[in-house]
Amino acid sequence: MVTQRGVGFAVFVLAGILGFSPQPIVAGSPALTTPAQGACNGPAALVGKLEAHPGADNAVELGSWYASHKQFGCAIATFRDGLKSDPGSAQLHYLIGLADVAQNHTADALLDLQRAVELDPGVIKPHLLLAYVYDQSGEQEKAEDQFHRALTIDPKSEPALGGLSQDLLRRGDSVDVALLLRSAPRTERLTINLAKALGNLNMLDEARDVLTQTLNENPKSLPLSKALIAVLAKETRVQDAINLARHVVDENPGNQDAEVQLFRILVLTNHFDEARPIGPKLLAQRPRDPEVQYLNGMVLRSIGDNLGARKLLEQSIAGDPSSLNAHYELGIVLVVLKDWASARQELEKAIAMGEKAPQVHYHLALALRGMGDASDAQKEIQIFETLKRNDEARIEAAMKASQADEELKSDQVQPAIDHLKQAIEEQPDNADFKYKLALALHRSGDTASEREQLEQAIKLDPGFAAAQNELGFLLSRQGDSTGAIEHFRQAVQAAPGYVEAWINLAGELAMTGQFPDARTAVAMALRLDPENELARKLSDRLAHDPSAQQARP
Repeated sequence: MVTQRGVGFAVFVLAGILGFSPQPIVAGSPALTTPAQGACNGPAALVGKLEAHPGADNAVELGSWYASHKQFGCAIATFRDGLKSDPGSAQLHYLIGLADVAQNHTADALLDLQRAVELDPGVIKPHLLLAYVYDQSGEQEKAEDQFHRALTIDPKSEPALGGLSQDLLRRGDSVDVALLLRSAPRTERLTINLAKALGNLNMLDEARDVLTQTLNENPKSLPLSKALIAVLAKETRVQDAINLARHVVDENPGNQDAEVQLFRILVLTNHFDEARPIGPKLLAQRPRDPEVQYLNGMVLRSIGDNLGARKLLEQSIAGDPSSLNAHYELGIVLVVLKDWASARQELEKAIAMGEKAPQVHYHLALALRGMGDASDAQKEIQIFETLKRNDEARIEAAMKASQADEELKSDQVQPAIDHLKQAIEEQPDNADFKYKLALALHRSGDTASEREQLEQAIKLDPGFAAAQNELGFLLSRQGDSTGAIEHFRQAVQAAPGYVEAWINLAGELAMTGQFPDARTAVAMALRLDPENELARKLSDRLAHDPSAQQARP
């Protein structure tokens, strides 16, 4: 059994391993898997004790001393000597695996850790460490199995919940992450993983609430604040994001990471005047940080110091050549400085890396014209003008759609319909506008046009879960259960966390007598939202008298 003996050594190594740090615990330490003869010089009392009484306990004691002094090869040799007299010791196999992992020899650790969990499956640490080794080896499925086994021992284990949720996120299973972590302890790591899953499911309100609650309890947490700032920015709540970043700086005086976080959000939201006093200080503290160099370059460009901006942006790219934004900004600066060839090179790199802003083509045209290439410059101007017209049309359409939103709030249905139709004239391929028009048409009673707009929205975007759900609801009202079920299924396939669509699917399946599938669907709705009253009522009805269900809830 893996006992508390050797716990000092275990804590020493597990501090990194069970936090899933990819680095070895002792950076740069020698790998002593097979110590030279006479190289292991432990305390005479412990050495003598083991020689006089070979066995697991004394081997653990001496081996742990070696490990605590970073002599991992000696520790492993001592533990293996202990196995000679006690070959069934799960603890010794576990500690050998632990020492191998401590020196980053994860492949060597595998067999001993497997043996440890076989000999004593009821102890959690070997399962956690074996899961870590599997993850490091790319065997994610086996890692998940070990995390599940760990959770049968301790359902609230933060390392097991964290490791399993990380693996689930890695393979895109956000629903299972949300289900796994909704009732889990609100630690920093688990909260961030839960928020990521909710964000992936487009449940931004819930992600924000979860992060806010945990951040209120841990106001100095930079990872939590960074995650919440990302959610706020995604919701376009820019001032809220800035205010939070300021608050974190106040809570962490002198913390460079907090200051970089504030500096970043100020620069990226064009609050350059507020960012200017922060930049030079951070640059002095982090002179080789590519992000700090890039952000300071942006600030210098905003005040016309293009030579200074060029120097910093070039340094940033040298440190991180993959930064699209740095290449784009440097290209603009080089155009201003009339270094045409270099500007062309940077702007073409930015376009190749995926820059979509129309202005990149305008600046490239200037660089080409400066180089005397009038023909290619004219081509870039044409691309710029086309993209700019499209952007202007998008803006105009978005304004009309926004006006329609306000009109619908005050029950001005016909004006809203008119403005949405105008928006669609500007942007005929915008599925969201067609969906909004369908909702407005529903309120006007024009179900034929409503269906037409929903079908067009889905044709443009088959993964538009809300449109799929609404069309399913419309077809259900018209008596087309087969079509309704198909679209409800499409909705939950596109958005597995869409509780309303799961309930609608369950109700429609029940109406057509497909009770096992209906129970499965409503069970999923309850897993996602255990307090949902509609789902609970439908579940109760299906459980007690499924044949009596003739109407959707």
